[in-house]
Amino acid sequence: MAARSYDLPFHVGALAIILTVSTLACAFPLVAVKFPALCIPANFLFVIRHFGTGVLIATAFVHLLPTAFISLTDPCLPSLWNERYPAMAGAISLAAVFLITVIEMVFSHGRSMCSLSPAFDPHVALEHGPEKDIRTDCEDIANCGRRVNSTGQQLQRLIDANVTIDRTEIVPYKTIRKDIPVDFVPLAEIVDGLTEQDSVHSGKSKQKNAVLQCLLLELSILFHSVFIGMALSVEVDDAFIVLLIAIAFHQTFEGLALGSRISSLSWSDGSVKPWLMALAYGCTTPIGQAIGLATHSLYDPDSETGLLVVGIMNAISSGLLIYTALVDLLAEDFLSAQSWHVLRGRRRCMACCLVFLGAFGMSLVGAWA
Repeated sequence: MAARSYDLPFHVGALAIILTVSTLACAFPLVAVKFPALCIPANFLFVIRHFGTGVLIATAFVHLLPTAFISLTDPCLPSLWNERYPAMAGAISLAAVFLITVIEMVFSHGRSMCSLSPAFDPHVALEHGPEKDIRTDCEDIANCGRRVNSTGQQLQRLIDANVTIDRTEIVPYKTIRKDIPVDFVPLAEIVDGLTEQDSVHSGKSKQKNAVLQCLLLELSILFHSVFIGMALSVEVDDAFIVLLIAIAFHQTFEGLALGSRISSLSWSDGSVKPWLMALAYGCTTPIGQAIGLATHSLYDPDSETGLLVVGIMNAISSGLLIYTALVDLLAEDFLSAQSWHVLRGRRRCMACCLVFLGAFGMSLVGAWA
């Protein structure tokens, strides 16, 4: 590119614009929740939550994955990428899906989920009453909105242990006496004890897993944001203006989507973590722009190195975002057992329409950014 065509002040101004738009978009849902005196409509977070889900899904499928394929199959690259194995971008994306699955398994508190031990003896459990946790191996209950019906599994094991079901007399679990034969103890008493312990453990586990999912979501977004900023900073003339407008909309939609997820978590009073997460999102694309500003005369996105770096990172980001958007967001919001208590009737139909609108809008933006 010609040196005279690069308008440095204009690019610096674009950095400030993207920084402001990105940070405000991500922080706005947090502000709405933190300061109810602003009288922001109650359905605002509902709208941007589900609209944002569609935005994130479209970002993965329409923006990141196709861009990865285009970059990694460029004729400038060695034959391994564009002739011998042109599906490399899809393979990298798939590897990222497996990677994030392993990460969630390793760090999920659901690892300690358990039900009754196969060697469970109901006589021993009833003899000890509430003093002995009848789920001897249990520390937490995995609950990420996709709750496992552990009580049902426990009931089946109780039935297999030949405990007689007597529904004619219901006595609170805590009042079970040691001198009552187990065959005359109503099953409802045992269920009360199981569900009471479930509720104690599930709250903390649910919050920790939700935070983990949110962090993985932000990580998948931040990966590609740096390269979006770099791509913007090396553009000039009319292409730069078009890309700037498209990226501004892109950052707004994506920021609202991420911010709505962050704001839906139960943070402790005075916690700065949600604000730091919003700031991290707001700064990532401008950081990429700053890198592009400093290296615009050296960095060529059409070079072999540039194509490989951008293609591989976009493929990784698409895999992370596909998993997070489909499994942690879409499936949890619409397919989990809990979702049928939260979204019913017209509200569920409206949420589906918002997801479709978000995906459609981001698909249009994806034609330019």
